[in-house]
Amino acid sequence: MLGFRQFLRLKPTLLTLASDLATGVSHTHRFPAYVKLHFHEVKAGNPDLKAPDVLKKLSQMYKAIPAAELEKLNLEIVADQNPKSESEKLEQRKKILFARKHGLPKSPPITAYQVYIMEQLSGNKGTPINAMALKFVETSKAWNLLSQQSKEKYIVQAMENKLTFLRALKQWAEEKEIQFSKRISVLSNRLFAKHQRIEAKRLKESKAAPRT
Repeated sequence: MLGFRQFLRLKPTLLTLASDLATGVSHTHRFPAYVKLHFHEVKAGNPDLKAPDVLKKLSQMYKAIPAAELEKLNLEIVADQNPKSESEKLEQRKKILFARKHGLPKSPPITAYQVYIMEQLSGNKGTPINAMALKFVETSKAWNLLSQQSKEKYIVQAMENKLTFLRALKQWAEEKEIQFSKRISVLSNRLFAKHQRIEAKRLKESKAAPRT
């Protein structure tokens, strides 16, 4: 939580962020979304910064974002806020499966909690479902009892996992010649759309080719 003095330091920036409401997505939603996307990256690149200073740096980065990038962020937030129907969910799963078949990297544990759970539950192949569920509950409780110092190594590992995963995603997007995004769903949509364009062009050319 920000202290009062820290809030005063950030107040001018926050007021600026609150001024642009005409786009349909308020900064109340947009800036937290931006923080969620970039907090760990900034923290990993500046490990000595405390959370309030990371937020201040993020607010400066946010103010420098071009209008086109802000619009992309708007669209992603709106997409998150609108619940998808079952058919839309099925369609999205189909696109992600298509991307997986074409080498889309799988996400490793990217939160400290996930890293801890994976570590504790590894090597349980063949364990009955009920026993596994019980162990999961016990492991979750154990995580909550860990000291911050004990959690630190999992936090560091999670940051490393996330950065490695983002690099792999970026390389994959470059190989597939699609615009990069940190969101798996967006990347999957772009690859599938490219595939459809290629297939449509191929079909058109085959119809136009003279028959012998």
